[in-house]
Amino acid sequence: MSRLMQRSPSAALGGALLSLFLMSSPEGARAQGVGAVVPLPADMRANAEKYLPGVVGEPVPAFTIDPSLARLSAGTRTYAVVGGNTDNQTEQHQITAGDKPGQWRYTVGDRTVFLHETKGESLSIVAEQDNDKGVLTRYSPAQPLLIAGMNAGDEKTMTLKVSVYDLDDPTDLEHSGTLNLTLTYVGAYKVTVPAGTFDAAALRWRYNGKVGPASVDDVQVRLVAKDVGMVAAAEKLDVAAFLIYNDNTKVGKVLQQK
Repeated sequence: MSRLMQRSPSAALGGALLSLFLMSSPEGARAQGVGAVVPLPADMRANAEKYLPGVVGEPVPAFTIDPSLARLSAGTRTYAVVGGNTDNQTEQHQITAGDKPGQWRYTVGDRTVFLHETKGESLSIVAEQDNDKGVLTRYSPAQPLLIAGMNAGDEKTMTLKVSVYDLDDPTDLEHSGTLNLTLTYVGAYKVTVPAGTFDAAALRWRYNGKVGPASVDDVQVRLVAKDVGMVAAAEKLDVAAFLIYNDNTKVGKVLQQK
């Protein structure tokens, strides 16, 4: 007979009550790991109501960040902008393969993000090109977007060196600095967007540092679903302006069409 079957009825009842407690009590926010049900923290709930009204619903059992989430494929996605002063706008997010295996370009309007995919491990931002501002921003080490194997409650903390170059002269370093970054897998939630309803992991990036003349202190959130990728986000509209000019314009984005 297995150890599981040998447990007494009282032990089994105690385990069930503990699970219920973690799911329903405020202490449930401390729950970690696969299957953890984590109520949305108060600060994130306030931001969700501001930038993603009606999008983020009840918590659901958290899942491990799967390597498939970090795999990209060429194509175009449409996101609706639902916050700030840009309501009722849409964005076309175009993904194209880079020159080498594992390299990708993610283009939104005048901005292109250069991504590096480590199969089965992670998806990271190597650099960002902003044609409107005329700058190329490089990160060392690369800024993580998705890290396979993360579970609810997991955090990754790192310090990034940020170098901003003149796009017309890649040797002309205009600004430099450092960013302290903490990536947290907060929990999983029922997310409803025009493209459908998904169980999505909430990933939070906390930035603190200084790049050139700009002091940076900000939080951005993206919600990602298995087999889909990013379904919603509350993030800066223009990353280059955010880093260099202290432009704090933040908006909500929801997946309109897969």
